[in-house]
Amino acid sequence: MTSPVIAMEISQRDGGVAVRCPDGSAVVERLTSSSRRGDALMPAVESICDRIDLSPRDLRGIGVSIGPGGFTGLRIGIAAAKMLSWSLEIPLVAIPTALLAAESAKDLNGLIAVALASKDETCWLTLVEGSSGSRSIMGEGRLMEAAGFLRAVQPAAHLIADEHLPVSMCEHGLATRSPDFDPLVLLEMTERGLASGEHLDPMDLKPLYPREPEAVRLWDSRTGK
Repeated sequence: MTSPVIAMEISQRDGGVAVRCPDGSAVVERLTSSSRRGDALMPAVESICDRIDLSPRDLRGIGVSIGPGGFTGLRIGIAAAKMLSWSLEIPLVAIPTALLAAESAKDLNGLIAVALASKDETCWLTLVEGSSGSRSIMGEGRLMEAAGFLRAVQPAAHLIADEHLPVSMCEHGLATRSPDFDPLVLLEMTERGLASGEHLDPMDLKPLYPREPEAVRLWDSRTGK
C-alpha cells in the first residue's frame, strides 16, 4: 500500500490539488483563475478526499509550491499547508515554483533558465540544472533587469518564461516555452522530497515574493510605515 500524499499548487492563475492514493494511483482537482476568486483550495482538498474515500488524517505528507507567484494564491497556499502539516502532524515539503516549472518540462535537458513574475522591466530569474527527476536550482533565484538577465541566461540551453517577459529581455536567442505548473509533477517532487528527508517545520514555511507585494506597499503607505 502506498502512503497517501497531497500536493497543492495555487501560486499561479491555474493550479490544482493532487493526491497519491493508497493503491498508487493519483487524482487531481483542477483550480482555474475563475474558481480561485474565492478561497477554493480547502473545498478542493475536501472534494478530492471525498472522491477517493480518504480522510485527511490518512495523509502522510504534504507539498506546496512557494513562489514566486501571485500574492493571494501564495498566501492561501502557504497558510493551508502550514495548517495541514501542523494539525495532522505530517511532514511538509516546500517546492520553489521555478523548479516545478522546469520539472514540468520533462522533455528538456541541460541548463534551464526560468523567468517568472515578470513586471515592468524586471523578472525573477532562476537557473535550473539536471534532468527530469533530478533537477536542482543553481545558486539562488534573483530579481533581474534586462542587462543582467541577458548575461545570466547565456549558459542556458532553454528558457521558460511567462507571457509578461519584457521586450527588452527577448533578444536572448534561446528556445522558449511558456511555463506549466503541473500538480501531478508537484506530487512526484513532494514524494521525492519526503523520501530524502527534505521537509521543514511548518512554522518556518514562507512564500517567495520576488518584490514587495502591492497590498503590503499600499498598507504601509496608508499607515505611515
